[in-house]
Amino acid sequence: MMMVKQALNARMQVRGLVKGYGACADNRPVQGLRQGLRMKRPVGWVISVCMVFLVSLGGCNLVPDYHRPDFPVAQNWPIGPAYGPALLNDAGKPGVETIGWKAFFHDPVLIRLIEISLRNNRDLRVATENIISQRSAYQYQRGELFPTISGQFSASYATYPGSTLSSSSTTVHWNRLQTGFGISNYQIDLFDHVRSLTEQAFEEYMAQINTRMSVQISLMTQVTNAYLTWIADRESLRVIQGTVENRAKNLDLVSSLLRYGQQTGQARAEAQEAYQQAKSQEMQYTRQVALDMNNLVLLLGTNPPPPLLAQMEQVTSLQQVEPFPPLPQGVPSQLLQRRPDIRAAEHQLLAANANIGYVRSQFYPSILLSTASVGTGGTQFAQFFKKHSLIWQLAPTVSLPIFTAGQNVAGLEQAKAEQRVAVAQYQKAVQTAFREVADALASRHTYSQQIGFDQERVVASHTDYTLSRARFLNGVDSFLNTLVAQNTYLTNQLTLIQSRLQYKNSLSTLYTALGGGWTVSEEMPIPNARAVNDPKGPVQNTATPPQSVKAVDSGLATHGQAVNLQPLTGQKSQ
Repeated sequence: MMMVKQALNARMQVRGLVKGYGACADNRPVQGLRQGLRMKRPVGWVISVCMVFLVSLGGCNLVPDYHRPDFPVAQNWPIGPAYGPALLNDAGKPGVETIGWKAFFHDPVLIRLIEISLRNNRDLRVATENIISQRSAYQYQRGELFPTISGQFSASYATYPGSTLSSSSTTVHWNRLQTGFGISNYQIDLFDHVRSLTEQAFEEYMAQINTRMSVQISLMTQVTNAYLTWIADRESLRVIQGTVENRAKNLDLVSSLLRYGQQTGQARAEAQEAYQQAKSQEMQYTRQVALDMNNLVLLLGTNPPPPLLAQMEQVTSLQQVEPFPPLPQGVPSQLLQRRPDIRAAEHQLLAANANIGYVRSQFYPSILLSTASVGTGGTQFAQFFKKHSLIWQLAPTVSLPIFTAGQNVAGLEQAKAEQRVAVAQYQKAVQTAFREVADALASRHTYSQQIGFDQERVVASHTDYTLSRARFLNGVDSFLNTLVAQNTYLTNQLTLIQSRLQYKNSLSTLYTALGGGWTVSEEMPIPNARAVNDPKGPVQNTATPPQSVKAVDSGLATHGQAVNLQPLTGQKSQ
């Protein structure tokens, strides 16, 4: 009897297993159990493979590897008669970055003018505000990497007459209270959709920083050249005014000789014409001096203070301006490190490279966490803390592109074309920088030689004018030869002034063309590049803006580390 009960119990247990694993209706428990296991095994295997596939795809970076484009210029500066002796390769020596702008523009009046322009110039303010705008755009885009968590509390109260719900006349009161935390519309970035956009925003932010630095050093050159031009035109005006006085005396002399019959009316007409010509030139340079000051005021962003203006007016010649120190020109490859405009163009290229990664991510599935919330609820506040008051909701959405009518392919081709445009623009920036340095080098050498020749011309023409006037006074020669000598002397004086001006302008232009005008301490801090894809937390405000930036906008907050002065490596951007 006992053996029969045991057999029946075993039979019932096997039937329970068969029922649990979906066996057939017959009484073959072992076969039904094996069939149930075979039905479970493929489903688990497929799910496991899919999960491994998604995780492996999520770990790959769709942004193409970055390689710096080929150097589109020569490896050395040009040589020839315009450049003087062959320039030495001083790549291993201290470069122009060792000469701060105050050490180069060491004239006290010029330093004061540049300081005023750095505080008040509107173009520089616009460039600074562009940094703030792009930094905010980067921070906003970076915030998409993290879910937005919000607290929620809702309450509902309702009263229904009894006749509405049932035949009873009892009034029904209905209350509902609910509170909790939730996440909505958060994209799980397995395929670098959001990270690529974040990297692109970061590179555009870096480009704005370097663009502002380029505006700053360009402003220094513009202020310097405007100040020197104002001095040169004032010096030319004084030369013209001296010529007016001299020609007025010649006119009186010829008129007196005409009254005594020692000169002709033609000589007096020639003297009158020369005098009026000098007066016309005087008005021309008077107007030009005023225009030069207006241009300088525009660059400064304000009128020079009266004490500074008094100091400026005491400078009557370009030779009174402190000379600029000699510059180490380095090699062309150093421009990639020093020129902010080249660095900005390369960051734009990196942004276009990151955009390709974003477009590529459009070919892969997107996982959106539409709703994820957890909280507690009940009809009364006291029920929030009871055992069965937990409320939670999870609603993920997976979207896979199946048919887009070629939009994704077209978008990828467009992104690649924009990347090639960025490559061409970067190479054009390098070529432009090379040309600016080469032009400045040629101008520096040729104007330095030209000044010597112009000085000799001024001395020779002054001697010619002195002798011609003496011959005229002694009746040996006509007054026409004296006028010609006088005009030649005036022209040579003005030419010498312009040669000195162009020589000084070439030095200031060479300084900024080589990437001078800013140092490490003046560089604006930026977020750490590695923090772009760091999901540990948002960027913290830890750095302090430099004095030059504070002067422009005291409210500008910055992040992270300073820009690395080393050239961007040919590795994959982080």
